[in-house]
Amino acid sequence: MARDKDEAINSYITDMLSLEEHIGKAVKAQLEDLEDYPEVTRDLRQISRKGDQHVSDLKELSDRRKARGASDAIKRAGSALLGLGAAAVDLVRTEGLPKNLRDDYTAFSLATIGYVMLHTTALSLDEREVAELARQHFADYAQAVTLLHNLIPGAVVRFLREEGLPVRENVLPEISQTIEQIWRSQSDQAPRADETSVAR
Repeated sequence: MARDKDEAINSYITDMLSLEEHIGKAVKAQLEDLEDYPEVTRDLRQISRKGDQHVSDLKELSDRRKARGASDAIKRAGSALLGLGAAAVDLVRTEGLPKNLRDDYTAFSLATIGYVMLHTTALSLDEREVAELARQHFADYAQAVTLLHNLIPGAVVRFLREEGLPVRENVLPEISQTIEQIWRSQSDQAPRADETSVAR
C-alpha cells in the first residue's frame, strides 16, 4: 500500500533521530578516551553539543507534527540507517586517534547525506518547516566533515610520531593544500542537480 506524505517524511525523521542518538552516545564515549588530545576533544565537544541540539530539534518537530495531526506518528523502532550508524561508529575505541576520527568522519558523512535526503523529501512534498530544519542540520554536519578534513592529517602525523616513526610534520601544509585543491576542483566539475535529474 502506498504511503502518504506524512509517512514518507516521518520515516526519514525516525532514521535521523535514531542515527543522531547513536552518534551522540559514541562520541561521548570517545571523548572520555581522548583526554590526552585536548585540541581534538575541544572540536568533538562542539560537534557533540550540536548533535544533542539536533536530537532535541527532531523530537520537538515530531511533537509539533503530531499535534497538527500528521499521520503515522514517529516510530522509535530500529531502522536500517541505525544499523549503518552502528557499523560506522563503534562504541569500543581501540584503534588509536586517527582511526577513531576516520570513524567519526564516516558517521558524520552518513548523517550529512541523511539530512540531504530528508531536506529533499520535505521540500519536494512542500513541508517547509521540515526542509529548513534538515538544511540547518545538514550545514552543521558539512562543517564537521570539513573540520575533520583538516584535523585528521595532524592526528595521523602525531600518532605515527608517538609510535616512534620518523615523520616529517612540515608536510601538513602541503596536505591541507592538496585537500582544498581537490575538493575545489570537484566542486567546479560537479554537474548541477537539474543536469542529473532522474525524475520522470
